[in-house]
Amino acid sequence: MSAPSSTLPSLSSRRPPALGDWGLHAVDETMIVGGLDPDAAVWQVRDRAGDEWAVKATRRDCRFGLALAAVLGPGSGVVAPLPTLAGHHWVERGGLLVSVSPWVLGDDAAEDARGLDLAQWAELGAVVRRVHDQPPPSSVAPLRHGVKRTGRRARVRLRDLDARFVGAARAPGVDPWLADLWHAHRDRLRLLETTALRLKEARGATARVSCHGDPHLGNVVVDPEGRPWLIDLDEATVAPREVDLVLVELGVLPGLPVEPEHRAAFRTGYGDDVVPDHDRITRFGCVRALEDVTAVVLALEGANSAQHDGDRAGVQAGLDALLGPHGLVSLVEARLTAS
Repeated sequence: MSAPSSTLPSLSSRRPPALGDWGLHAVDETMIVGGLDPDAAVWQVRDRAGDEWAVKATRRDCRFGLALAAVLGPGSGVVAPLPTLAGHHWVERGGLLVSVSPWVLGDDAAEDARGLDLAQWAELGAVVRRVHDQPPPSSVAPLRHGVKRTGRRARVRLRDLDARFVGAARAPGVDPWLADLWHAHRDRLRLLETTALRLKEARGATARVSCHGDPHLGNVVVDPEGRPWLIDLDEATVAPREVDLVLVELGVLPGLPVEPEHRAAFRTGYGDDVVPDHDRITRFGCVRALEDVTAVVLALEGANSAQHDGDRAGVQAGLDALLGPHGLVSLVEARLTAS
């Protein structure tokens, strides 16, 4: 699949792609609005038999994640894609990658600050361990490499945003609120950058495993029986296991802090035979925080798709949360102070 470009089809359509490749006929569909990915759209679809499906169309190359989910299978606690009638786990249509997976009826773990109980945290740990123990599929290579999730390194975006917001060369027409916020926090972001570089230079060799890439509670659905399911493997890759574990060891959602008892339960389910590299956890936390902050700032600069245009206030609130006392930037700073 080729790289995304501005010439690819719009994802603002309210209708999902046709599902003939899967032998399905949609009788009802709802577009799921929200999120910060301008390159993807998701619909909840009900077919003639009354079954419900998640239909996703994306400009991104997430074939590795779909292949990994397929080989793991639904018994793993990861939502696997439905094969087409020809046995494929996705189809490509006009620059879009389309996939279908079962719609997990239940509650989003992150919605309304719901979270997980300790037994569910332990089960989530077991699910993540199954992902890590699964040999990566050989049929397709991951697009993402290591901790980096974007095409441009966070430190490059940091430099670009500095040039846009700081000094006499400040770009015309910038949002004054955003420029002031950048001035107030740029030293904090610089510290994360220098820490990440220092720890990267000192790193040692480590095993690389299959990773979900983004296993925070925003990607967990709890079914009516109370079982947590991991969804959305768009960021899946082969990397040090700390790429996934950083999101539990530090937390990533300001409204849902990961408490010590949550970590203990997760580790019980994951298994105590593996001890995370704490320097790598810190480094990956720095990189993740820088990526998240710079991505949200760029979103506020107008990078959102049509289905997100009306949520500027929500994006601003998300940036405030990232930089606030319970956000990932502060969580990494607290870890640096304690070390």
